[in-house]
Amino acid sequence: MKKFKIGSLIALLLGLVLFTGLIVNADEFRDIGSLYDKAVNENIIDPNLYPKANWEKDEISTMRPYYEEYKNYDSSITYELWLKLNNYGVMADTKEPVLQLKTPAESNIRLRTAQDNIDKFCRDTQAGDILVVGGDFPTGVLGHAAILNADGYVLEMPGGSNWAHGIPDNNRQLPKRQWITEHIKEWTSVYRIKDTNLARQIAKFVDTHYYSTTGSATKDIHLDYLLDWRIKLKNPNYCSKLVWQAYYYGSGSLPVMKEVSSTAYIVPTALPNAFDSRYAPYFVGKY
Repeated sequence: MKKFKIGSLIALLLGLVLFTGLIVNADEFRDIGSLYDKAVNENIIDPNLYPKANWEKDEISTMRPYYEEYKNYDSSITYELWLKLNNYGVMADTKEPVLQLKTPAESNIRLRTAQDNIDKFCRDTQAGDILVVGGDFPTGVLGHAAILNADGYVLEMPGGSNWAHGIPDNNRQLPKRQWITEHIKEWTSVYRIKDTNLARQIAKFVDTHYYSTTGSATKDIHLDYLLDWRIKLKNPNYCSKLVWQAYYYGSGSLPVMKEVSSTAYIVPTALPNAFDSRYAPYFVGKY
């Protein structure tokens, strides 16, 4: 009889723990609309650019699954904090939705075919340019970021399906035509600092410190992909952290980037606002 009671008590306690966990998880998603309203009130989201109905659709289809996957990497984070970290799914400067994909109507409005867009991107971009891509990527964050390490090449950490556990040797360089062709279905926002000489200095730095020590096409630097809070640590790295480090370290003693603690996190949507106002990049265009 005593054994039965003890066993029943243990089962009851386990049931309560599981039930309570379900309640906590459900509570976290109970009033999502209020988080959108909060972001609007704090001037993070522009409701004209990102209507609530559109945001709620993206929240259910993409943001929430991304968060639940991220929880496997960092179980301490809350959904509200994760949304705030990813700027509620909008660019910090233009406030445009980072999950927004191209539609045939948008292509018609711009009177530009995919090939025209590729050609224009290749003509317009130059060494040191920052690329922020909208859409759904296996990186653990919303969007993706890369940098032109030369006039004709893009350097990036593309991530992959195993991002939460780390991906060895993930840094890669692609000809920019190949790179934009792979991303032509998404919107790519291009940012550029005004000082062209400084931009080229940074491009050379990131090329020789994050891909090839000789500045050649032969890769001899190998970086692992992992979302890591140690923002100033070179390896492991991730997409937007690499871009941030390029400008933080590549600019030498110039105060190009806002100072951060040694345990910070930078997502693609936040990159434009990570610069000191004197060196803030301007928006070149979307491709």
